[in-house]
Amino acid sequence: MEVNLLVILLLALVAGIAGALVGGALSGLKIGGAALGKQLAAQLGGLYGLLAGVPGVVMGLAVLFFMQSA
Repeated sequence: MEVNLLVILLLALVAGIAGALVGGALSGLKIGGAALGKQLAAQLGGLYGLLAGVPGVVMGLAVLFFMQSA
């Protein structure tokens, strides 16, 4: 069974998005859980985690793709 490069990149993208979401939610809980309430802090942290993490994951995967093909 041969694994295609596109499948690997898509799996890495999904894992990166999930990591950014979970990391943002946990950071939101840690920073604003007492002031905003745990649920709102986790939701806002997840949103801002995605906003910060997804461009980094996409840029990293693009660099890896071009380095692999060169």
